[in-house]
Amino acid sequence: FRDGLQVLVETSQQKQLAFVLGTRTSDPNANSQGQFSPSSPYMPPFMRVNPIITWNYGNVWNFLRKYKLPYCILYDQGYTSLGTVQDTLRCPALLRQEGEKGSDDYWPAFMLTDWEQERAGRVTSTTTRNDNTHMKNKPPSLLVCQYDTTTLKHQKDETTTATTSGTTLTSTLYSQSSSTVSMTEAGPNTTIVGLLIIGDEILKGLCSDTNIFSAAAALRSNGLLLSKVVVVSDEQEVIVNEIQRMEQEVDVIITSGGVGATHDDVTIHSVSVALSSPLVYHEELGEFIKKKMGLPLTSAQIKMATLPKISQLRYLSGPEEWPTLQCRNIYVLPGVPKYFKNKVDALASYLIRTVLLERSVTYKVVLSVDETRIVECLNEIVDKHPYVSIGSYPVLDQPDYKTLITLEGKEGPSLFPGETRVTLRRRSESLIRQQQQEQSINNNSKLTSNRSSSVPMTTTSFSNSIRNNSVASALSGIVFTKEEMDLHVKMALADLVDRLPDGSVLRVDNSDELK
Repeated sequence: FRDGLQVLVETSQQKQLAFVLGTRTSDPNANSQGQFSPSSPYMPPFMRVNPIITWNYGNVWNFLRKYKLPYCILYDQGYTSLGTVQDTLRCPALLRQEGEKGSDDYWPAFMLTDWEQERAGRVTSTTTRNDNTHMKNKPPSLLVCQYDTTTLKHQKDETTTATTSGTTLTSTLYSQSSSTVSMTEAGPNTTIVGLLIIGDEILKGLCSDTNIFSAAAALRSNGLLLSKVVVVSDEQEVIVNEIQRMEQEVDVIITSGGVGATHDDVTIHSVSVALSSPLVYHEELGEFIKKKMGLPLTSAQIKMATLPKISQLRYLSGPEEWPTLQCRNIYVLPGVPKYFKNKVDALASYLIRTVLLERSVTYKVVLSVDETRIVECLNEIVDKHPYVSIGSYPVLDQPDYKTLITLEGKEGPSLFPGETRVTLRRRSESLIRQQQQEQSINNNSKLTSNRSSSVPMTTTSFSNSIRNNSVASALSGIVFTKEEMDLHVKMALADLVDRLPDGSVLRVDNSDELK
């Protein structure tokens, strides 16, 4: 190869030669190449032109399928990177779940969502290649790909039990997007946040609101769910009623606006009334204002330092920055967009450190067809997979694709009429506490009994044990585990792709950003 290039360079009538290559930064030989890179010292002198050096694996498939360009048929059989016959296997991350068109079927290469596994099917020089066409024995170099076979049982309505078992569609998920959050010691609950926008100027159209977007982006990037946004006027009664209503629907309330010393800044007083906590002069905030503004405090500054008695100050951005006011589960933020964004970014980071998080894997399917062509198909998928949140978004300003579909697992099954996720969770926590208390009483009773005699467990304590086990069993159906949520999403994705028009899927990302 090198000798051939040398002859070409020496016999060319051009003084300088350039070759257009398909090198990308993820390629082993890319090193520090840019769009224009001279040849290596051991090669004849020429210029390497790399027009797609910054492309990822998804960009490649988006381009190929968008313009219907030909490619090797092996990429439709589960291969994602082709080398020689001796060092090329099908990508284990594309193995379909058991029971879907046969256990040895693989997704085509454009379905790969974890792009860092593009070369997961390539056998390294230190690996012995086995005849493992169906990946029954993975070589050591592929141990990064983790298979989880899980059998899950969910009750559908009260009469039907569905059992599903299968191998996960993808392996360990890398951080393609910060929107997917998983913590090793996390529980199955996701903190639900409500945003209360306070201000007549918003309702009257005197200014546009940007705080909703700032809050949603900050919360989602930290794995928190913004489930409700309400805009209200600067009226105390309205604010109080809405706070009390949201208390039953969300775990955390963030308020925006209505904070200050003027007559229409009524948020603090409204929080005081809603939580039945009287207003008092807050010494800590008063000292902070003195330090910032100087002595003596004006009447307006005294009003700013007058807070509900249960108030706590959170210095989320450092001791020199204005603190965030916390009243139980309510965080009071300013309404000015610049200050609000800074505060909500810091608050989201704070909340993620103080709550347990667990969210499902997310997928984004990029389509080349208009949304109108998939309505019937999409409705069928939504009906078939009630435990998956599916969104469809038409794209009008992108020539490369026309529709985006997002899939994310729901935290739990549908609720009973009149019950919210928060009231259900609080009820489950109450049952857990009851179970723990009864177990403690039983243990103490058993200990006392053993000290006095060797009489076995009484009928009463045995009944309590059964009842406790029933409580624990009932609680397990309230929310799904991450494994259950992931399996729901992957099965919905499989059904969706199988039903979409042929050739309409450009790529699949494990991200749900709408771009």
